[in-house]
This record gives sequence, structure tokens and C-alpha cells, in this order.
Amino acid sequence: MFSQDKQFRRPDGTLYDPSSFNLRQYEEQYGPGGVLEGYSMAAITPVQSPGLIVTVGVFLTILSLGMIAIGFVAMRAGEELSGILLGFAGGGGGLLLSVQAFRIAVKRKRWLGAQQANGEQEQ
Repeated sequence: MFSQDKQFRRPDGTLYDPSSFNLRQYEEQYGPGGVLEGYSMAAITPVQSPGLIVTVGVFLTILSLGMIAIGFVAMRAGEELSGILLGFAGGGGGLLLSVQAFRIAVKRKRWLGAQQANGEQEQ
């Protein structure tokens, strides 16, 4: 069963509540797809590079197109409807996730560019 009592920890090991801050303010400070340095949210390495996010999106697109192709092959072979729908649903869901990955990468790249431009203006 899922436990709604998941605890998040700071790098120093103390507990914190991730829902106690304004998400819009957090995105403005750390950018879309960004996290605080050292706050991994239980992930080993958060993906923050726009290039790496695009790579993940391309990988998801390839997998999704493969799932859709499997759906067409199953339809052509006269397989059960559940197998056909599974291929199309998996492929469609993967394509939606890849589109979201591309959107986040573009937003992150723009945000990083704006941060760099702001840093150059201050100096």
C-alpha cells in the first residue's frame, strides 16, 4: 500500500515538508524542472540539463513509436483487442510524456538563458 506519510530529508538529514512553500515561487527561483542543490527528492541524480531532458524525450518517443508499431502488428495479425489497445495506449501515453519532456526542456533552457543574462547584467 502507498503511505501518504513519506518523509523528505534535507542534505543534512533533517526532515522537511515539501508542501509548505509556494510552487510558483519555487519554479521562479530554481526554474522549471530544477531542484535545490542537494535536495534530490529521493532521486539519485535529478535531470536538470536541457540536453539530457531532450535525450530522455527522444528515448521516450522511440519507445512509444515502437509500442504503437506493436499495436499495428497485433492488429494485422488478428490478435485480441486487449493486446492491440495495450500497444496503442502505451504508445500514446509515452508520446504524451515525451511531449512534456520537450516542453520542460524548452522552458528550462529559456530560464537558464535568462538567468545567465541576468548574471551578466549584474556584473
